[in-house]
Amino acid sequence: MKLDFSFFKYLPIWLKTSLVLLVLVGSTVGFFYIARISNTDETLCQSCHPVIYRQWHESKFHPQKVTCYECHSQHRGPFPESDDSMINHYRSLIIPEKFKADKQRLNENCLQCHGDIPQLKEVKETKIVKISHKKHFKADKVKIDNCLVCHFSITHDKFSVETNRPRMHGCFAGECHKADRKDDKCELCHFVKLVETEKTLEKTSAR
Repeated sequence: MKLDFSFFKYLPIWLKTSLVLLVLVGSTVGFFYIARISNTDETLCQSCHPVIYRQWHESKFHPQKVTCYECHSQHRGPFPESDDSMINHYRSLIIPEKFKADKQRLNENCLQCHGDIPQLKEVKETKIVKISHKKHFKADKVKIDNCLVCHFSITHDKFSVETNRPRMHGCFAGECHKADRKDDKCELCHFVKLVETEKTLEKTSAR
């Protein structure tokens, strides 16, 4: 079947112009939409990182709408930085690229959604550990300046019992909490007195 576009030459100039612009705009939007979907599709990451993908997919600490690119791509504001070109800025804003897993990149993206947490004494809905973020994050005595120092396993936990909490051996490293390593000090950080074993964590997380 042959398409006949001879009618086009009989159309008024304003309608011709409108149709051409509509096709151009539609093609451009369609291209960027397909490119964005292709570049942010988590199954693309899965092809090279199947284990990490499974850990994310099974994680309960982030909803499924928080995908790879939201944590691992470079965050960009509405306007380009002084050292970035306008074309590169808006192209990368529409089609995220340069994915990284380094602590600085992840920390920046953590704070995009959780910017209020560093100032909280306790995070709501915690069941096992009560830790004052205000005393730990960029505080006077404690110089932790990166979320990943404590939450290194967030979403991609390799332990058999998944948790986004810091492990006790990390808290007790060096001089940190040196005086709090006794058995009668559990309530300092825990709501209940418990020993951090897989069996106990499974029982507590099932509540």
